[in-house]
Amino acid sequence: MIVRPFLLLLIFAFSSYADTSTIDSFRSKILTAAVSAYFEIKGYGKVENATINSEQKTLHFTLMPEGETQKLVIDIGSYYTQKIDGEDTLVLQNIKTNRIWLTRMFADHMAKGINVPLGMASKGLGGMLLNF
Repeated sequence: MIVRPFLLLLIFAFSSYADTSTIDSFRSKILTAAVSAYFEIKGYGKVENATINSEQKTLHFTLMPEGETQKLVIDIGSYYTQKIDGEDTLVLQNIKTNRIWLTRMFADHMAKGINVPLGMASKGLGGMLLNF
């Protein structure tokens, strides 16, 4: 297939001219979009003010939970991407919130993390940037 080698060439050319901060910015936008879509599609609520530190692999955001009146502050202490069943997946770990009981629940029952399928965000150029 001609498209795949073209994309590889495009990535190589892009990476030769783009500085690390530009690539990190694209990577952050892909991850932020994936997390926002995941929480909204699942009906958990709307993600706001998401910030990613791609060097430290941390994520911070607020969530307006569905049916709630108070925002939930969520800090992801670490994240990484991996393939699960052939699908690029963002794994969120070390989750802390401004609700003590919820932080404890994450620690007790989700120590391996929360798997967020990256879906369309990881296809083509997006997947290459995530794994660059």
